[in-house]
Amino acid sequence: MKYVESGYKGEHDEIILCPIGDLHIGSPHFREEELEKELDFIAKNRDRCRIIIMGDLAETALKDSVGAGVYEQDEMLQQQIYKAKNYFWDFRDLIDGIVTGNHEQRVYQRSGIDLTRLFCDIMGITDRYLRYQGVIKYAWNKRCYNVSVWHGAGGGSTPGGAMNKLQKQSETVFADVYLMGHVHRRQAHSKMLYVPDPQNKQIRRMKQVFVVTGSALNYEESYAEEKGLPPTETGFPKIYLCGRTVYKGNKRIRKKEIRVEI
Repeated sequence: MKYVESGYKGEHDEIILCPIGDLHIGSPHFREEELEKELDFIAKNRDRCRIIIMGDLAETALKDSVGAGVYEQDEMLQQQIYKAKNYFWDFRDLIDGIVTGNHEQRVYQRSGIDLTRLFCDIMGITDRYLRYQGVIKYAWNKRCYNVSVWHGAGGGSTPGGAMNKLQKQSETVFADVYLMGHVHRRQAHSKMLYVPDPQNKQIRRMKQVFVVTGSALNYEESYAEEKGLPPTETGFPKIYLCGRTVYKGNKRIRKKEIRVEI
């Protein structure tokens, strides 16, 4: 598991994490307008937005893939990767981490070609490649947040199943925020826990936030509809990390807060 630090260098009171994944570029069900809307928001808030790519950028349908994707996809695999490059090229300096998805993995398993690594090489962000999962450190204004990133795997067709799968990641790695894609839905949950602070001889309350990161894939006539899976909203959540300092009398308090917009 890789641990990397965000490239953010500002001093904003709040920064915005924009996890983007499950685009399935090349699929006829890819909703380009959802990605363009997200990138437009990032462009307008460029100085305080950071991007995390959650995998399944491309459809990558093969002859033995589930569904009819190999016959339906709009572009060949190479074109899908270069189209992804065109979308993200002007935002490559904002990308803090990228994980591979199961659609890229099926190409790797059959050919040895790591499409996500290839995308990173083309973009010049190879040091941001986390492969299966990793943790991104966000440290500014004397705050530090650790964000766990994983594409996801297996089932999770119900909201409870997806969230249970994501929460199990807290048994693998300790973080403030946990992100998972794969299940093509947007949802969030939080929990509190007590953490001993031996340096200050205190017990502190810590909030952990779990976010399922959405998709840009239409439901109608898709593999999900064929299999009777429930439709979900497209789009992507936003995670706001607080870097504010407040004063109560002579006491300075560096606030550490997390909020999520689904």
